[in-house]
Amino acid sequence: MLLFLPDTLDCNDKQKLTELYEKYSRRMYSAANAILKNEYEAEDAVHNAFVSVAKMLHRINDKDEDAMCGYLFTVVKNEAYTLLRKRHNDVPIDEVTELSDGGFDVEVTAHGRDAYYYAIKVITEMDETYRGPLYLTVVMGYSDKEAAKMLKRSESTVRTQISRAKKMVADKLKEAGYGS
Repeated sequence: MLLFLPDTLDCNDKQKLTELYEKYSRRMYSAANAILKNEYEAEDAVHNAFVSVAKMLHRINDKDEDAMCGYLFTVVKNEAYTLLRKRHNDVPIDEVTELSDGGFDVEVTAHGRDAYYYAIKVITEMDETYRGPLYLTVVMGYSDKEAAKMLKRSESTVRTQISRAKKMVADKLKEAGYGS
């Protein structure tokens, strides 16, 4: 529910923002939660996304449903990655060095976490041509066909872009010493 609507919005814009929230907030939450793996941070990402959307509301073309949906998911995805980067910078050392009866290898765990965050960094810096299809299929779970429709590209183009994106991430991880 939108509790805060900027005073700068007129009644029509407030109504438009409310409708967008009601229609897309649950799916945006799912997308953010898939990235963050934390309900509260996912809620924050959706909130932050709608604050950003409110600032750009006059630019949103609500006649093109696919473009609008793509825009909303790009905004929430970027907000989620921003929160993820902040979390990465704030991880207490206790979380990494905690050795319990489970006896996991701290070095392997830290290395895996570093590789994960590095992969996210690579993906967020990737050109949208490759990042979009990769995000829609891998994170959001859409099929190649559904992603192609959303991105208004052919299915074979999307499959090629996903393959290239995965190779780019793998190559970058290997260059950084995270792969074999």
